[in-house]
Amino acid sequence: MAPLIVFGLVAILLWTIGAKRLGDVHVSAPVFMVACGIVAGLVFGDEITHQLNTHLAERAVELILAVLLFVDAVEVRGGFLAGERGTVLRLLVLALPLSIAIAFAVGLPLLGLPSWGAVLAIACVVMPLDFAPATDLLRDRRLDRGLRHALAVESGYNDGLFSPVLAFALLTLGSADKEPSGPLFGAVHAALWAVVVGVGMGALTGLAHRRAVAMRWTGTPAVRIAMALVPLITYSLSIGVGGNGFVAAFLAGISYKVGRMGRRGEDRDLAHRELSSVEDLSVITSMIMWFVFGAAAVLVFQLGFDGRSVLYGLLALTVVRMVAVYVAMLGSPVRWRDRTLLGLLGPRGTTSIVFGLLAYNATHAAGADIVLYVMTVVVGGSVLLHGIAIPFGLRRSATGTGTVSKPS
Repeated sequence: MAPLIVFGLVAILLWTIGAKRLGDVHVSAPVFMVACGIVAGLVFGDEITHQLNTHLAERAVELILAVLLFVDAVEVRGGFLAGERGTVLRLLVLALPLSIAIAFAVGLPLLGLPSWGAVLAIACVVMPLDFAPATDLLRDRRLDRGLRHALAVESGYNDGLFSPVLAFALLTLGSADKEPSGPLFGAVHAALWAVVVGVGMGALTGLAHRRAVAMRWTGTPAVRIAMALVPLITYSLSIGVGGNGFVAAFLAGISYKVGRMGRRGEDRDLAHRELSSVEDLSVITSMIMWFVFGAAAVLVFQLGFDGRSVLYGLLALTVVRMVAVYVAMLGSPVRWRDRTLLGLLGPRGTTSIVFGLLAYNATHAAGADIVLYVMTVVVGGSVLLHGIAIPFGLRRSATGTGTVSKPS
């Protein structure tokens, strides 16, 4: 995967030269990187398959995921549930596991894969929210502020909550034991080490930074560097003791936030400024993933049309999440219109790409092609639906009714 990553880094460098001009013509960074990835896919050809399916590629993707999960966990503002406790708890505790269950149940007969572990992995690939392809939705004042806030908090936490399930599914794919008890024991063992390493590393580092800043031993520039290192070190330590590296990084983000800001959330603005370095690292890694997605899409196009994978991807992108949200919101004070929007406004992006590449590496033969195919359909469909169609519909709706945007 090394030549592909170098190609991707060059593409990012080119983007930095014309980022403002590209933005003026509504070409976002993900769209630019996907286009460059498609070019790379055409240049490398079949070699892309070998570059994606290597141990180095797997570790690189896991490390990228560790950074993304750490940033997501730390970046959620306004406390852990950010003032939308009822709605967010329903989305995370009820809708999230229900969406996996429905996606798994639909995938078993539809995808026709012999391994239930592969179907479970695909369910984890297609369901996590990520607003990378539709960032404007979270700033669109035509949408209720509470709804946007709930979606932002959900997207910050749900990929970390999906990760242990994905880890279990991947273990079943690599295990010779057909019974789930063996992989389940391995997943629990890895999760326990992830808790020990992630919570310990995050809490100790956060508390140390809080005390050091209070005593004027250090300042924001130094802490910014440390925050870029915490997810990388946490991932490496967890892997070294047999734990789940990216789950540990997610937990490190949560515990770092507690240690750094304290129970009352002191210095929240300062802590947010300290995120700049790790946020830049997160942007770079996300752009690499969009580049790899473009290259992988070339492979998918070469496979021809697969109706079952396309249908499954479209169902996962729309009906599966909407049913899960409707059920989770039963008995809640949330209006039916907002329930529909919560179900519909579920873009898929970087997390699905990362999960998809991990599942692709762990799956064998035709199953790997199906993983790549479904991931491409879901992420590409989300770019069209959430990045183009829904914003266009909101603009037309506001213009047609003559309404004025409601202030946030």
